[in-house]
Amino acid sequence: MPEIFFEDFKAGQVWTYPAWVAEEGSLIEFATRYDPQPMHTDPSSEAAKAYGGVIASGWQTALNCITPFLDDVMKITAGLASPGFDEFQWLRPVRPGEAITPRTEILETRASQTKPDRGIVKLEISGSNEKGEIVWRVVGSFFIGKKAAG
Repeated sequence: MPEIFFEDFKAGQVWTYPAWVAEEGSLIEFATRYDPQPMHTDPSSEAAKAYGGVIASGWQTALNCITPFLDDVMKITAGLASPGFDEFQWLRPVRPGEAITPRTEILETRASQTKPDRGIVKLEISGSNEKGEIVWRVVGSFFIGKKAAG
């Protein structure tokens, strides 16, 4: 049973989660399975040397930044899926041992014009390094069910 509905979201709400740190071995393990490019899997490769060593797969960064919000909030909403993303950016490489802090902010909410049982919540999810630099960000929307009338 959902606990959070469209009406519960307000522009400006922010969730910040504890930083995650991926060690080199886990970066290589993830990339070997899901993103087998040399800059992610082989510290001695020319691609990795260009970054001073292996860097995290962008997909691993994205998943580690979005999952806390999904686990904490979205799994208890009246969520009805997402129509997609407006922006999806990898802005800086993530290096082994670097702490990345996930953050989600509600940018806007609006009622659906065509389906009165739901609204659209537009949000930005990002991850920042210890210097406060955003390493990854996405802007997208979710359809969220409204509270039942009456």
